[in-house]
Amino acid sequence: MVYIIDLHEDISTYFMLHGGGYKLADFNIDIDNRDADIPKYIRGGVKLVFASIFTGLESFEPEVSSSYERIYGVWVPAIIFRGSDSILFEQLRIYHRLVEYYRELILVDSYSSIEDVFRSQGRVGLLLHLEGAEPIADPYDLKLLHKLGLRSLGLTWNPCNKYGCGASAKRDYGLTDEGVELIEMANKLGIIVDLAHASKKTALDALSIAKKPVLISHANLRRFVDTPRNVDDEILEALSRNKGVIGLSCIGPLITKGKRPELRDLLDQYIYIYEVYGPDIIGIGTDFLGLLGLPTPRGFESIDKVQELIKQLRERGLSDSDIEKIAYKNALRVIRENIED
Repeated sequence: MVYIIDLHEDISTYFMLHGGGYKLADFNIDIDNRDADIPKYIRGGVKLVFASIFTGLESFEPEVSSSYERIYGVWVPAIIFRGSDSILFEQLRIYHRLVEYYRELILVDSYSSIEDVFRSQGRVGLLLHLEGAEPIADPYDLKLLHKLGLRSLGLTWNPCNKYGCGASAKRDYGLTDEGVELIEMANKLGIIVDLAHASKKTALDALSIAKKPVLISHANLRRFVDTPRNVDDEILEALSRNKGVIGLSCIGPLITKGKRPELRDLLDQYIYIYEVYGPDIIGIGTDFLGLLGLPTPRGFESIDKVQELIKQLRERGLSDSDIEKIAYKNALRVIRENIED
């Protein structure tokens, strides 16, 4: 079995949103139709999950929901950011309580702690990630969040904020001066910068100034589905120069348009990046527990089925070395080059 790093899962959101559309139950029980839980991690060989903190609230803004149809192909609830600092700390509390309650889970905050998880049996590391910088009033706040365990930061969600434009921007002005300062602070502290959900100009601006490799933790390819939530080849080229990694997601409308994708459709995107850019920028970023009803690829409905993805990559002709890079080694490299012990 090949070890797996999943670059994006919304575990705390699952608890905050009463299951987020899934049955709410003990996280150490294997529940049918739940994307992820501890038994599925163990069965799937998952050793590390980028555990997302999302501070948006579902609300009713029909114009916003209509605009999101451009991104996801379906009507989804509007998200507003109000009281996001309180939501941030509640979700931090959830993760700290999870690792106290379940011995299988451990918060990781250094490269050596991740190595310890990889050497252990039946343990899964959680690396704390903030999805969207809305709760950060000032870039210096990152220093405080770093002390609470934060090790990965997404600049935006779909809307724009004070740091840059998100994927749903009507006018893409890119990274702001405060956004530049935020990236510099993240690089200084050893917090990974994540460009998933960023607009094209924000992503390119960030890649031009980042001093360390970045992630695009959960996205897909605009060549296959033309939506601003996906990334195009110009971004992939810049990511390759940066030596960063893109985690391909299981978000159905970002993989195929107008129909539920099959696993082979997702594999086609892996193979495209592999053939054009090589194996060193590819990873896995499912977005499990955060899909809110959006369809997954048939055959990859939950994280325990990730080894089927690995099997089919091998059947497509990838070597064991290439597969290990995609499964976990590329992500480990980005972590090592960002996070200090």
